[in-house]
Amino acid sequence: MTQSSTIGKLLLSGLYLSITVSVVATVMLTVSTNKTNQTKVLLGGDEIIVTIADTPALRQKGLSGRNGLGSNEGVFFVFPKPDFYGFWMKDMHFPIDIIWFDENYEVVDVWERANPESYPQIYTSQSESRFVLEVQANFFSNHNLKIGNTFKILQ
Repeated sequence: MTQSSTIGKLLLSGLYLSITVSVVATVMLTVSTNKTNQTKVLLGGDEIIVTIADTPALRQKGLSGRNGLGSNEGVFFVFPKPDFYGFWMKDMHFPIDIIWFDENYEVVDVWERANPESYPQIYTSQSESRFVLEVQANFFSNHNLKIGNTFKILQ
């Protein structure tokens, strides 16, 4: 085998390797960016599809900038420890119910029909909470929920 054919084979192998790496990287990037951080919770007998907000950036974003929310959709905020967590209506376009839960998954407080025009008001629970659920306005009363109800994560 000549030196030029060996170099040619090495270059060809390198080309195949870089194409393979590029394809794998593209597929992995596509899969990771298409992942949704969603799950389902059961509250008062109703299944709700929730987006999990479990990082500071996701918690700050919440529903801001969205134009609406389906009747069985919400954002579920997960905090590292129980505390008094406040919520505002910055960049919101529709009213919501804000439901606070303790670390035992029990409803400890609710603010119904928090209105976008209320910004910069901050809504805070009367009790420490670890989880918060934002859902469509009137969800709490329309589903006959009460303080003390519990939620369950389904998937």
